[in-house]
Amino acid sequence: FIRRFALHILPKRFVKIRHYGFLSSNWKRQKLKLLQEKLQVKVLEKQEKKTFMPKCPCCKTGNLHRIAVFDQRGPPAWYLGGGQNTIPCNN
Repeated sequence: FIRRFALHILPKRFVKIRHYGFLSSNWKRQKLKLLQEKLQVKVLEKQEKKTFMPKCPCCKTGNLHRIAVFDQRGPPAWYLGGGQNTIPCNN
């Protein structure tokens, strides 16, 4: 196992090149359409992504709008003071 693992270690002053030649992204951008035409591959058109609009978790209607973002450790001190009014969702 160690011998096979050591074969992957390059000698000093050698640099591993992973994306060279046909693996490089630049080559793919330039030649991909040409290859698809020669191989007669049907290219799927990219569909436009719809923007995500979250719905109210209670009534499942209307769109939610972000008014504040809390850190991962909990709400900030200004929020704990009770300054924010929350409206309960009526089903």
